[in-house]
Amino acid sequence: MISVACINNIEDRRICMFIRHGEKEQGGFSLTEKGKADISNFARTLASLSIPIIVYSSPESRCAQTASIICNILQNSDKEIHFSTILGKPGIQVKNEKLYSSLTDTMKCRDIFTSWKQGNFLEEMHSPNYIKSAMEDYFRSISKENSITLCISQSGTVACTGYALGLVDYQNTENGWVDYLDGYIYEAR
Repeated sequence: MISVACINNIEDRRICMFIRHGEKEQGGFSLTEKGKADISNFARTLASLSIPIIVYSSPESRCAQTASIICNILQNSDKEIHFSTILGKPGIQVKNEKLYSSLTDTMKCRDIFTSWKQGNFLEEMHSPNYIKSAMEDYFRSISKENSITLCISQSGTVACTGYALGLVDYQNTENGWVDYLDGYIYEAR
């Protein structure tokens, strides 16, 4: 799970937190009971920061479910979840949805990610430089000063954007892939 301990003084700062959705059922799309409990605990930690939080989500059901649980606990004044296809379905990393779908039908996301980092699948996926530029623009456009913008997505999008921004390489982490509710924190400028 991502640590929010490093977020203390956000005055005049635009903080974006990008995380993977909560634990889902094996081979399914719904969240597990453990996943729901973990999301609730995470949301209570966010609430304890007493910082305004704006929630963006992929339209994927597990991401939307994660966002809904978080918003209910945060009791956001607007309680609005902003949905964005940049965060998934298809996701910023996808250049050609049909070709990318063929990849995911035959390969695990982490294997696609490894090969993409080596310069493969550039017909199916955008380059790291494209993703970096697009995500910097996106974070600038959605973030607000003195608040946290929380973006909820799936593992492939979290891995590709974190790598493109130079923040994290999930192939070099202990588990080798993006854990549920893990991600990165980015300061928009």
